[in-house]
Amino acid sequence: MRDILWIIRERFIIWKSHPLQVLFLLGVPLLSIVMYLFIYNSSGTGSNNTLSIGIVDHDQSTYSQYFIDEFDKRVQVKELKSQKLADKAMADQQITATVILPENFSEKIRNEELAKISFRSFQAGEAIDALKATAKTVYNEVQTIAGFAAVSSEETAFDFAKENTPIRFHSFKKDTVSQEMTLQILGFMLLMLLYQSGNFGANSIQNERRNKIYHRLMTTPVSKNAYFVGTAVFAFLAMVFEVVFTVGLMTLAFHINIGLAAFQLIGMLAAFGLVAVAWSIAIGINSPSQSFASGVQSILFTITSLISGALIPNEIMPDFMKQVARITPQYWVLDGIKQLQNNGDANILINFVVLAAFLLLFFSISAYGFMKKKNLEVFD
Repeated sequence: MRDILWIIRERFIIWKSHPLQVLFLLGVPLLSIVMYLFIYNSSGTGSNNTLSIGIVDHDQSTYSQYFIDEFDKRVQVKELKSQKLADKAMADQQITATVILPENFSEKIRNEELAKISFRSFQAGEAIDALKATAKTVYNEVQTIAGFAAVSSEETAFDFAKENTPIRFHSFKKDTVSQEMTLQILGFMLLMLLYQSGNFGANSIQNERRNKIYHRLMTTPVSKNAYFVGTAVFAFLAMVFEVVFTVGLMTLAFHINIGLAAFQLIGMLAAFGLVAVAWSIAIGINSPSQSFASGVQSILFTITSLISGALIPNEIMPDFMKQVARITPQYWVLDGIKQLQNNGDANILINFVVLAAFLLLFFSISAYGFMKKKNLEVFD
């Protein structure tokens, strides 16, 4: 145990003496967050734009204004004077959809008849369905107010609605845009964790083999097992540090709604960090040179990140690619995060079981490569 701690301390001293490595470890999370924030804001996919709606009020009545005010409590509302302006606003992506209130809106409401509200949009999907559902909810509230007014007066009904209304709207739907951005940031971070696990693990081993440092260490009381275990533990601690730093930046500095508890996210990413270290060491031990190991790592890490949905959203992939993605550890991490975002009490045991299987696989490959090269006196 003392030898392992000595290896960890030695690795920390070497790492600390290279400012570029420290800057890279701290800079990658910050760069990825800032980059995705800039992309989402500049492309108009931010939450203010995604859940925004234009309302054309042809009625200009108390009921129509109440409809607009209640809608504005749910999403961003922009009042427009005509359908032409509304279509132009949608074409310019200033709004997502348009609701048109007819001239007889209040008349129909007072007569307990159905007022024909027009809903227009150039898009489709969950966001549009949510806006339609909101429009129906608000319309039902207006009808309820009209029912109160029928037995008292409109003034009394509206006063009651503003001050003591029992009709309340509770939204349990999380900020989908923030969740989507979180997944994109974390997908990029998974790729960076893979590469950095190689720098802290496999590349360190290859460099020390090439520079004969390993052979000099073997002349000391430090055993081969302590050397490899200490290297793996230090690499894993570096991954945990980067995970905690990234989650802290997202939640505390940039106030991004990650959609799940911070400790849950740290746990998922830390589990992947352990798999990443085992993966990189498996490649490093079984590679004849550092250049070969770096090439294999670049190919495997990049390709698996692409097909797993870490860099490209899995939802837009063909069904065949969605099935292929299951053979990558990144898929199971992102899948677990999505489940926790949708349901904080989701059972993600299967995700951890699969990650444990990957860990066992890479550990077995590392042990096989170590024993094989030991017999060839590569590590003697």
